[in-house]
Amino acid sequence: MVFTDKINIVMHHSSQGMYKKNILSKSLNIEVFKTFGSVLLIFFLLVVGSRVVGYFEQAAEGNIDPGIIMQVIALRFPDFITLLIPLSFFLGVLITISRLYAEREIYGYFSAGLSSFNLVKYLAPQAIIYFCLTIILSLYIAPYTKSLSKEMLSVNSFEEQIESIKSNDLVTFDNGGFIYVKDAENNEIKGIKLLQFDKDNSYIVIADELIIDKNNDLDLNFKKGSFYGGLFSDSSQLVSNFNEFKLPLERDPNRINDLTLTKLFDFSSKSNNANIQWNISIPLTIIILLFYGVYISAVKPREGKFSAVLPGMLLYVAYLSLLILGRERIVDNPESSFNLWYIHLAFLIFLLFYIFRDKIIKNKISRTSLRESWFYKFLISLILVLIIFWLVM
Repeated sequence: MVFTDKINIVMHHSSQGMYKKNILSKSLNIEVFKTFGSVLLIFFLLVVGSRVVGYFEQAAEGNIDPGIIMQVIALRFPDFITLLIPLSFFLGVLITISRLYAEREIYGYFSAGLSSFNLVKYLAPQAIIYFCLTIILSLYIAPYTKSLSKEMLSVNSFEEQIESIKSNDLVTFDNGGFIYVKDAENNEIKGIKLLQFDKDNSYIVIADELIIDKNNDLDLNFKKGSFYGGLFSDSSQLVSNFNEFKLPLERDPNRINDLTLTKLFDFSSKSNNANIQWNISIPLTIIILLFYGVYISAVKPREGKFSAVLPGMLLYVAYLSLLILGRERIVDNPESSFNLWYIHLAFLIFLLFYIFRDKIIKNKISRTSLRESWFYKFLISLILVLIIFWLVM
């Protein structure tokens, strides 16, 4: 009888412990989600506002049509969100757990037999949801909508220049070449001379009249003129007269680069390898930053709840900066064996060293004193040097 009572008491305490841990897990996830949502909304509005201002400046200069600005911004939403989710989740974890340490609520978790790794496990389902959402946006949705927005800007920008052209005026191509118009009055463009040159093909078109076809794609229809091809070629040259010559518009995918907010939000996908690695790397940072957010957010009660935010932001900027530098290196050297996985591996090794630093370092140093010693100062100095190096480059 006594034995049975002991079993019931043990089961009762075990069920209480599980119930308490479930409450702590739910509370932690809710707090992180609320902070994540707030940070994501703030950064999203800042980025969108900055882009709207940039596009309207271009519209004021006559480079783009003001009527397409909102459509272009809407098409860029997936691209913005993809890049902001890792940062927002990292700050959500960092701010929430730092507050728990500063207000000593974290000891409620520790008293339930939990450790920092248990906090990571509690937040893992939320991180996996963000990982899946980000990888879908990054691999499938964001590249397509970004390409559509650039194409829309390219077409409308060139169309605006053609429609606003005056007599004896030039319209230049971003990729080389120009159109000269002798007479442009009453929506009639006459006396056309077009020069297009690049490494592979160069030609001149001289025509009496130019008509712009806006049905599907933006095409240039030249009427009654001559075509001179292969100008700088020693092997083949072409001279021909025509009654009608249709030239599809050359769309430059880098047209939007002048509107860059930072290096983070505009990149020309010159390499499929670099593009794929980049699109996978952004979601992958969510998992790695989850561990960093939990382990570097421990603060002393008198340090303040946001004292870990600055080191965390420096760490994030360094991480993303190295990824961008690595991506650009792959684009510049497609045959190089370097890839972005080396950067993730380096940050994983550094994370393991940070977690097990007490075991790695032979001298028994407390976590607080270690944070105030050479390791913490070296970490901050290294990150600052990397940031300065990235900004200079």
